Amino acid sequence: MENPEEEVFKLWPTQLNRDVFANIVRAESRLSVEKSYPLVRRKYQRQPDARSPLVEAYLFFSGQIENWISDSGEPEGKTEEDRAFALLQALQQDFCVVEIALAEGDDSQEISYSLNSQGQPLSQSDLLRSLIFMRAEKEKEDRDALFADYWNVFETPFWSTEVKRGGRTYSRLDLALRHFLTVKTGSLIDTRRVNEEYRRWIAGVPAPFPSVRAELADFCRYAEAIKAFEGIPAGAKSTNIARVLQDLDISTAIPLVLFLKLEANLSEEQLLACFAVLESFVVRRAFNGDETKEYNKLFVEIVSSLRGRTAAEVKPALEAKLLAGGGTTRAWPTNDEILERALSSSVYERQKQPMLRLIFERLELRMRGKKSEDQEIPPNLQIEHVMPQSWYAHWPVDGNAVSFHQALYPSTLDEEQIDIANAIRTRNSVVNTPGNLTLLNQYLNPAASNGTFELKRSEYGPSVLRLNRYFDGRSEWNEAAIRERGRILGEMISAIWTRPQPNTGPAQPT
Repeated sequence: MENPEEEVFKLWPTQLNRDVFANIVRAESRLSVEKSYPLVRRKYQRQPDARSPLVEAYLFFSGQIENWISDSGEPEGKTEEDRAFALLQALQQDFCVVEIALAEGDDSQEISYSLNSQGQPLSQSDLLRSLIFMRAEKEKEDRDALFADYWNVFETPFWSTEVKRGGRTYSRLDLALRHFLTVKTGSLIDTRRVNEEYRRWIAGVPAPFPSVRAELADFCRYAEAIKAFEGIPAGAKSTNIARVLQDLDISTAIPLVLFLKLEANLSEEQLLACFAVLESFVVRRAFNGDETKEYNKLFVEIVSSLRGRTAAEVKPALEAKLLAGGGTTRAWPTNDEILERALSSSVYERQKQPMLRLIFERLELRMRGKKSEDQEIPPNLQIEHVMPQSWYAHWPVDGNAVSFHQALYPSTLDEEQIDIANAIRTRNSVVNTPGNLTLLNQYLNPAASNGTFELKRSEYGPSVLRLNRYFDGRSEWNEAAIRERGRILGEMISAIWTRPQPNTGPAQPT
């Protein structure tokens, strides 16, 4: 053997698992492995710390063998020695090990890649890892050094964690590779075909990178940026583009964000201006209740249309592309459409809570203005109705008490009460609109949630939010007041997320 220290093991894992693998093989007993890798349970922790999967695999098979040999359910006459011998025979006669002897010019990575493509499918990232290190071997690169310098960061629980996208489950690393390839090619990539498309792209002429080392360095740069879109902390600011896309559930825009951040050569000011354009488009459409099903195609098209432009050209080109869309899948809602939604749409029922909370946080920041202290907005705020959804308990209609049944079914009122029935319908149509919503912390008195306006106003008293200072001094809260506040909020939404005018050129950010 050229290297007895390694070759004695016959199988040799990647650097991440080598020490554990060698220690288990040398341990020679289950007790020794358990002593070397004990279960550690930290204070106040329900579950012990995770051990290496290699340790868990060894202990599992060791336990299974022990249980099978000591099984007393076997027919009489079968001793533990008999069962142990039967297991030994099974391993010697039925368990096959294939040895592939390589000639001088054979490529071990190519053979490994071919074998791994058969049988149980490997993940796209597993296949790509084989491809990348196969090419590294051809380039006479030090594969161990490449692994330690770059790929080692991906052999972690963070990148192996599986997340759902489009009804399917993928590892974060698989999705990161897809984003990387999407930006580089400007093409919509099927997550299940990343490996195949990557092989085609990397073999292109001219080559995308001068070496595998440069390729891995660039991918690591992308991975660092992609991490910002996974596991957004609860206290993330509402102006953070990663939080915006998370709360609106629009992961399809990540390739465009990555392109703007890493490929477009923008200054920080230019980058933030482009983010504001993208944010306006997606927030307005989300508030408007528009479809998102074509976003994957749209944002990839934009990446292709922006490639090769100068930094000064990117923002105008981005605006023009977004303004050119139409219909329910690509139109950029106008100020009039936003105002109409703010006055009449039951957004509380139709929109997701994270999206509404984000919008109301930004409304709060707008109300504070630039001269107000930069006080953080607490992360535990929730959407609250001013006039409660169960308004019938304490909120008369035109001076008339209303029962739960009448509030739910105003058509059951007789002809003499037709005016009250219409008033009930009007109230039901505005109770879930933006004008009747605000932000409050989770410690709101439960009794106040469905209480009278006087009780609500007393609960809002300690609030530092400008959203709730609006109610100071008001003696009543009715349908007209809800519409008036809805108009104010709708105009503010249009001012926060500005939309350029197609005929007059791009508007300046507010």
